[in-house]
Amino acid sequence: MTTDFSAVLAAIERAGPDSLRASVPADWLQGRTVFGGMQMALAARAMRLSMPDDIRALPLRSAQMTFVGPVAGNEPIELRAALLRRGKSTVHARCDLVQAGAVGASAVAVFGVSRPSRFVRELPPPAPDKGPDDTSLPSLDKGFAPAFTRHFEARWAYGNVPFSGFPEPRSLIYGRLRDRECGAEDALLALADLIPTPVLSMLHEPAPASSLSWMIEVLRDPAQLDLHGWCLIDTHVRAGTDGYLSQTSVLHGPDGHAYAVSHQTVGVFG
Repeated sequence: MTTDFSAVLAAIERAGPDSLRASVPADWLQGRTVFGGMQMALAARAMRLSMPDDIRALPLRSAQMTFVGPVAGNEPIELRAALLRRGKSTVHARCDLVQAGAVGASAVAVFGVSRPSRFVRELPPPAPDKGPDDTSLPSLDKGFAPAFTRHFEARWAYGNVPFSGFPEPRSLIYGRLRDRECGAEDALLALADLIPTPVLSMLHEPAPASSLSWMIEVLRDPAQLDLHGWCLIDTHVRAGTDGYLSQTSVLHGPDGHAYAVSHQTVGVFG
């Protein structure tokens, strides 16, 4: 049995005057913790609910999350959200995900109005040799894939599945959510965190890895993202030492536009 992304988010409820409550089923786990894209989506929802009605719909512009410790599935999660500052054009908010009295993750985000600018520059999309419907593309290896991956379709356009000995720390992955009815912003946050670090694909045997921090910059209104089409996620590891990796991902929508840039610090144990 699985629970749709949208259903988990819709089940958020008020726990007190300054907090909300959620619970995430085990099919959304990434190892022993809740999938990072789900954690960020919960935090974003909670931050919006902490705002007055007149600014609640402001577009998300950027968010940062620190993954402090495991957030267990099937256990209550308290979402402690607060509005930090309301300016003329931007709003800053934060949210802690608390479980059993301990902070599991902490996020801050910036929401901002649209304004005209003479500067516009697009990130050009990559051009893979094969499209997402090519049946020769490798998909997630069910033997090693975390539970949450069953909610996605994912195919490697460049690179290979984890622990396959691929020679380069870069991947191009076509991806889309199976739940086509969720909110566009929620879907963007989920898809932006879908990819395993390409370093795992370079290894020849299983080894754990975990994201320690994640920053996402939203470049385009998520409402324009076609949830029925395939996104293309371009990820490369820029540097690594002492078991810590610096990697960057660009999420391109089915229309070819770049919707988000993510930067992550990843710990790898192999």
